[in-house]
Amino acid sequence: MVKVGSIIQVRLCSERLPGKALLPLPFSGNTSLLEHVVTHAQAASTLQQTIVATTTSSADDAIEAFCEEKAITCMRGPADDVLERFRQAAYTYKLDVIVRLTGDNPFVMSETIDQAVNRLLETGSDYIITTGLPLGTNVEVFTRQALEAAAAEATEAADREHVTPYIRRTAGFKKQAFPFPSPIEALRLTVDYPTDYALASLIMERLWKPGQPVTNEQIAALLQEQPWLQELNAANSQRQVFNSEEEEMAAAKMLLQAGGFTRALRKL
Repeated sequence: MVKVGSIIQVRLCSERLPGKALLPLPFSGNTSLLEHVVTHAQAASTLQQTIVATTTSSADDAIEAFCEEKAITCMRGPADDVLERFRQAAYTYKLDVIVRLTGDNPFVMSETIDQAVNRLLETGSDYIITTGLPLGTNVEVFTRQALEAAAAEATEAADREHVTPYIRRTAGFKKQAFPFPSPIEALRLTVDYPTDYALASLIMERLWKPGQPVTNEQIAALLQEQPWLQELNAANSQRQVFNSEEEEMAAAKMLLQAGGFTRALRKL
């Protein structure tokens, strides 16, 4: 039998919004961002295990204490080598298939997880990523074999920190994008900045009921009624992970060109 589990990477020392994983969501409630993520993972019918993977830093003792209080499986590993942290968690709990989640994405849906896992199992893929959903609600699913290979072979710091870039760009892995059409694809539903948190809190305040996850359809209807909500975090940018130096340089040149920095562009 194939054992499928989710590994939720989380730490508290965020530069832009410190301690965000344990902030209440909504602001007036008693449920944290991380607890929403765990709840959605545990509701996925394809998962037999949900593991919170945090760091060995004393700054993340509060994550372990939270997990102990809520009876959530917690494992601690390297702070910067998240790829190795995942490998250790998958090895310890004997997972054959891993769903990668993060503690700052409280709107990820159990249905998305189930469909992505089933697609990976049906196609015999090594790696599946959903596309087309709002930022913070897509998921990645990959095999233990792919994870082990990446952990053994990847040497770039970005590959170790972000877990899957090595798998995504390396030939030999069977990879597939799994598109999901969504009317709110452009919306940021991840929580990196205070304004992301403000939007998430307002959405949860209006739509969330315990035991009933907020759906994309509900959010889309709310935005039709209150279109100003999507402006709250529209200016926020997502830190991008590049697959190569050439790709990063190309993106840098595009930004310089868009900003009119022609002399700097010529030097690149």
